Amino acid sequence: MDKKRFEVVGIGNAIVDMLANVEDDFIVQQNMKKGAMQLVDPNVSSNICDCIQVEEKNSGGSVANSIAGLACMGNRVAFVGKISKDAQGTAFEQSLKQLGVYFNTKKSDGAQPTGHCVVLITPDAQRTMNTCLGVAGALAPEDIDRKMLQDTKITFAEGYLWESPPAKEATYKAMDITKESGGQCALSLSDAFCVQRYRRSFLDLIDKKMDILFANEDEILQLFETESLNEALDACSKLDIICAITRSEQGSVIVKGGNVHHIQPLAPSKLTDTTGAGDLYAAGFLHGYLKGQDLMVCGKTGSIVAAEAISHFGARPKMPLLDLLKQKGC
Repeated sequence: MDKKRFEVVGIGNAIVDMLANVEDDFIVQQNMKKGAMQLVDPNVSSNICDCIQVEEKNSGGSVANSIAGLACMGNRVAFVGKISKDAQGTAFEQSLKQLGVYFNTKKSDGAQPTGHCVVLITPDAQRTMNTCLGVAGALAPEDIDRKMLQDTKITFAEGYLWESPPAKEATYKAMDITKESGGQCALSLSDAFCVQRYRRSFLDLIDKKMDILFANEDEILQLFETESLNEALDACSKLDIICAITRSEQGSVIVKGGNVHHIQPLAPSKLTDTTGAGDLYAAGFLHGYLKGQDLMVCGKTGSIVAAEAISHFGARPKMPLLDLLKQKGC
């Protein structure tokens, strides 16, 4: 890839995470699917918050987390996501800019607030997310900066954007500009239920525009409508792209054509919160990929960064990632 201003431009929902510890019984009582994301309206979100004690508030959003991780590893990155002119929007913007992320999406001055997500963390460190999109779902094609997308090596989007038709169209526009300019495109499938709803659209996107696909095991099984990981990996091998599949404590698998690489898991220093583990895995993988590393090293880098993420509350890195990678030989 030619020299460009940005190494990765991320497109995603701009979300402020509100994290709280709960017992498994609370998830059951609230009729939530443990480990999944559901969209909720402001009233439902408010009712949940009335029943919990919020431990931390952090800027979040799947691809925004990945972009933050990439910035912490010294990469030239930008983020596209819709926020409002409110306190949470200001906090979200400042958190990215403090890391060196370029952010210039036009802010909304309408009635919708900046999006937020109530993240409920059970004793096993699993996270269950309740997302109130707010203005994040209003991202639209006119928010796409053509010059910025022409000047990036990789455009990275999240499947969550398909929940909003305008955001979906904005993503297609961004990817078209990127491909026309010689760049590459990456996608995170985001959530198994998201894949279930938009499977055909994702498959079409993968076939026509994608270079790198990120998914967890549940998502890749849903994409190929199988209960067998081997069958899903075989389907991945028939795609002309790189597939990076995370498997929690079982590590990850990287597939490119007929080559299948199994990456060993890396235990965190402390299992605290799995929020953003996949997002930071993607950041580590893309960091290695941009540096021209082989796929095994890219996967190992992803595992190292993901392990750091789950050792503390929230998805944003809490220690210098380049120092960590150096310690681990990457």
